[in-house]
Amino acid sequence: MGKALKSNALALIACIMTPFVAFAGDEGFLHFEFDTQALDLPPKAIASATVIKDFNNQDALDVTVTPEWVEALAIFTQSPQGRVISIFICGNLVAEPRLQGQISKGRFFLTGDPHVIRKAAVFLTAKSCTTMPNS
Repeated sequence: MGKALKSNALALIACIMTPFVAFAGDEGFLHFEFDTQALDLPPKAIASATVIKDFNNQDALDVTVTPEWVEALAIFTQSPQGRVISIFICGNLVAEPRLQGQISKGRFFLTGDPHVIRKAAVFLTAKSCTTMPNS
């Protein structure tokens, strides 16, 4: 699996920073932000969210959006390349990576604390902010 991660043009590598706290509703389910620009992806925009091993054999979250959202994500990530972008799940800041390149194919990776990565995968896979993952 690490080879697959290496072979893809990694558009986004992030260090997931904070554990999840309270969740309410699905507003701002997956939210990207830089400067004054923002992109909100609804739960239905998530095609998959899988925990994999990266090229350092560390947990990584492999996220793919549905075909309907690929273009919106590509357009949003075209201009902030090289800049810090904030990523929120269910209103909680989970990462602030430096965007390495445009996310043109609707797939990106997040790395960081394995516990937080697994929780993020549960929420994204369930497509709900009210899902209570096992601790």
